[in-house]
Amino acid sequence: MGKIYIVDGTLREGEQSPGVYFTRDEKVEIARELDRIGVPILDVGMPSISAEERETISAIVHQRLRASVGVSIRLKKEEVNQAIECGVNEVFVICPVSSLHLKLKLSTDEEGVKSLAKEVVGYASRKGLLVNLVAEDASRAEIPFIKEILYHAYGWGAQRAFLCDTVGVMEPFRMKEMVKRVRDEIPSEMGLGVHCHNDLGLATANTLASIEAGADYPSVTVNGIGERAGNPPLHEIVLTLEKIFHREHGIDKTRLYRLSQLVEKCSGIFIPPHAPIVGLNAFRHESGIHVDGILKNSQTYKAIDPAEVGREASFVLGKHTGTQAILHLLKQRGYEAKEEGLREILQKVKEKKVAKGKGEIRKMAEEIEEYYKENLNFSMQDFWEIVKEVLKKDA
Repeated sequence: MGKIYIVDGTLREGEQSPGVYFTRDEKVEIARELDRIGVPILDVGMPSISAEERETISAIVHQRLRASVGVSIRLKKEEVNQAIECGVNEVFVICPVSSLHLKLKLSTDEEGVKSLAKEVVGYASRKGLLVNLVAEDASRAEIPFIKEILYHAYGWGAQRAFLCDTVGVMEPFRMKEMVKRVRDEIPSEMGLGVHCHNDLGLATANTLASIEAGADYPSVTVNGIGERAGNPPLHEIVLTLEKIFHREHGIDKTRLYRLSQLVEKCSGIFIPPHAPIVGLNAFRHESGIHVDGILKNSQTYKAIDPAEVGREASFVLGKHTGTQAILHLLKQRGYEAKEEGLREILQKVKEKKVAKGKGEIRKMAEEIEEYYKENLNFSMQDFWEIVKEVLKKDA
């Protein structure tokens, strides 16, 4: 049961969240914070996107992080060259393996993609890059072919392979079976990772099932941001590895919340209050039954010490508050009250909470909806104005 090596793709996959983009300074800041908390491998972008993207990748490389800095590329030698120009340590070579992707994306077959992969993987390896072969859409591919191409990829120079549930259609039992079958057939020296998507809300579960089956390089993003419904959140994988699997991960948990807030601010995607570990309500309690239990012993309703992840526990007054919470607050300020007084205070608290109504909530919901439409989108009016400007100029 060796160490698990977290691979963070916030700066590549996370930035692919519809409407999200990071500035160069933001990318550098996020990369530095990921490095500070101990993430060993970063996928920071795709050099083929633009010259600006390559400059940003180079800026991250120049930070001289402890983490290994990698980029994602397609099956193209010119993209290997772009990665080299950026100065990165490794490449994640995206290699479609399902018949659907081979036919529709590459217009080829299994033999054709093997030929392409051999050329690109071999070239990148000879150029001194650590090569990860990323088996795209593995969850919808034939396992014998996955095992075959990964086995050959090791011989071509790939040191690691990643199995991708690209459209989030797996469940933990099938994921565990697939990973185990592949792990048993490829060279033991070859690292094996997984990259899961959260379309059905199972990205974390599928990733953890993969680790149980022998994968040791889970791919994650901060706050779970990513294409469509996103990817496994870094904080969920780290805490589960420690609390349930008892596996070494090397991550400084006390900085997870700070990192989460940083990515929230830079991405514009807000953390839901009920999000595990990093959400507003993760360590807040209102229910009288829960508060009473926690005041007697904090372990009654806590699986995680909030201090472990840079958080603090707190009580919230509201409709479900009980007398023990009121008594606790009074004692903190040196007040005393008899049972009748406690109940009167409690009744007035509940009345005041309910009397406030839902006006502010509805207003905020509308503002958030408008914010997402405006900031996680691109105005079609602006698009057509650009089109008219450019086409008029060309005419």
